[in-house]
Parts: sequence; C-alpha cells; structure tokens
Amino acid sequence: MRSGLSYLGGAALLSVAMLTPAHAQGVPALPANVPPPGQTVTNHPAGVNVVAAPLANFNPLTASPAARAQYAVPPAPDSKAAPFAYNKWLKAVSGLANRAAAPVLTQTNISHGPARKQGPSVPFPGANNVVTANSYNWSGASVVNSNNPFKVEAIIGEFVVPTAQQAFGSCTGGWDYSSLWSGIDGNGSGNVLQAGVEADAYCSGSTTASFYSAWVEWYPYSETRVSHPPIYPGNQVFVEVWNTSPTNGYAYIYNYATGIAAEYQLTAPSGTSLVGNSIEWIVERPGVGGGLATLTNYIASAWPVGYAWNYTASSPTYYYEGRNPAAGTLEMITMLDNNGNEISSAAVQNNDSLLFHDFGSAY
Repeated sequence: MRSGLSYLGGAALLSVAMLTPAHAQGVPALPANVPPPGQTVTNHPAGVNVVAAPLANFNPLTASPAARAQYAVPPAPDSKAAPFAYNKWLKAVSGLANRAAAPVLTQTNISHGPARKQGPSVPFPGANNVVTANSYNWSGASVVNSNNPFKVEAIIGEFVVPTAQQAFGSCTGGWDYSSLWSGIDGNGSGNVLQAGVEADAYCSGSTTASFYSAWVEWYPYSETRVSHPPIYPGNQVFVEVWNTSPTNGYAYIYNYATGIAAEYQLTAPSGTSLVGNSIEWIVERPGVGGGLATLTNYIASAWPVGYAWNYTASSPTYYYEGRNPAAGTLEMITMLDNNGNEISSAAVQNNDSLLFHDFGSAY
C-alpha cells in the first residue's frame, strides 16, 4: 500500500475580492523614492483564489479524506519510493495551519513565459537521456516527455532565496529581475503553470534597493504577486505545484524560516490547457512589459530538493532535477543575455540537487 496522501479535489476558497492591503503584514517596504518592480495590472487578478486555511489543530496525516479535500492538502511523495522527498513534504505541510487568512494578491506586468530556446539541444557526454540547451530566459533543469505527456503531475522545488543586487560595477537606472520557480509545461508548449519567488535589485544614481516576493502564475496570464508567505534573502522556501485537470491547478508555498505557508488555486486562462510536455526547476529573467528583463546578479542559489511524479498513479514515475530520467529527456539549460552570451546555469550536486549561479554580464 502506498504511504502518504493523494490529492482530492474540492478545496474551500476565499474570494479575491476579500483581500485588502491592510493584511500585507511583514512585506519589506521600499524607500519612498523607489518605485516597486513591475507595474500593477490589477489588484483583483483573474484566475487566482486563496485556499482557506484549516484550523490550528489540523493534522494532514490523520485528517479525513473530506477534510484533506477541503483544504487542498498538497500531494505527498511515497514514503518508500521517495523517502527524502516525503520527509521534506512532511516538514513543509506542518505549515498548513499557519496559512495566512487573507494574503494580498496583485497582478503585475511581469510574466514567466515558455522557454525561449536558442539553437539545438546537445547530448551530454556519458549520460543517457540528458542534453544541454540554451535559452534567452530560462536556466536550470527541465524534463521533457512529449511522447508520454504528464496528464496529472505534482512537482516540488526547494531553494534558498538569494540576495538581489545588480552586476558589480553596474547601475542600470532601474530594476533588474530574477525569479526562482518550479512548474509544469512551457518547454515546447505555450503555457506554464508555476509558482516561485522573485528577487529584484534596483539602482539609480546613489539609490539602491532590493525586493522579494512570492508569486503564482498560469501563463499566458501575467504574474500574480502574493504577500504571503513573506520572503527575505537567505530563506529556504518549499514550493509544490500540481494540477487536478488540464485547466485547474494549485500552488503551495512554505517558508521554513517563518513557518508561514500560503496556498493558491489557479484556473487556466481562456483557451489554455496543460499539454503536459515538461516539468522544470528554473531561475529566470522574466518578461517585463513585453521585453526580457536584465537578470539580477543573484550570485548563487542552492536547490537541495527537486522531485516530480504522477501523484494519482499506483506506481508513479519519479523525476529528479539532477538525475537521468527513467523516461523522457532531462535538459540542463543555460541562460543567455541579449547578445547571446551565457549568464546563468545550474550544476548538479549530489545527484538530486542543483546549485544555480550567474556569471558573465550578469555578474
């Protein structure tokens, strides 16, 4: 018998219309003369709802199936097939009862779109089903399996939030951007279901600032910035994204440093549905106002956990962010700047973890 919990639909949701800026507790304030990164599109984003927080004594391991469905407990990896991932999940869901009652949701003009590939993929020497690839917006790891699409999938990514600054010796006169996220689709398809953290850096004249926030997105909707959990540099953050159908998904974000979690339900934009062609663990320079942003000099970010699996299968295939996949192809993606020079990539550490770093013009 499989250990852990599998997802059941029917979560209780809070209306976005209930959310007000008065609840934005713990969000770092910017200096009065520094504009926030990105432009606000709307304070009432389309396609995003907050999943209601359970009672303080809620235990996801002993709760009834109806209670787990009501509070959209994130799918659990199998404790025997993936014990390390299961233990991480177990710790992260301890924050279920600490979910913020009413996070602030703000849709921006920042977007995290599909991979903008440059050139062909190249087989990685001495590794089966692993290739290297270049992209103008993504860096990291992506498993592509177009011949056997991921119909229903869950993906976990855990990372350390880097300190945001601009390239050494540089002052761009505005904001540089970086986003760390895990998600489904986008490597060869036109949509992405995703959630993560932005770490942005500002410099104009003698004024510098930085900004950190969690966000969720189902591209081609743009980013919905969320006030909870609050994010600070050096925090270790757990993100789980999963879908229950081609047009319905969830994102659970937990900050180990604060013990605060938040969960969001996402609905696909009209005319969009998941293809299931890829899963990914990414550091991105996002699109802002239609063009690609300058990448923040984030220096480095450790990703100690990265797993994905079909949580509804009786014997699911597990995929790892740094291991040869049992099916499909693992792409290790290097990001390029606007001149085609390499600026960000991830190195495999201990087989199942990644270390991201930037270099070149970004550093």
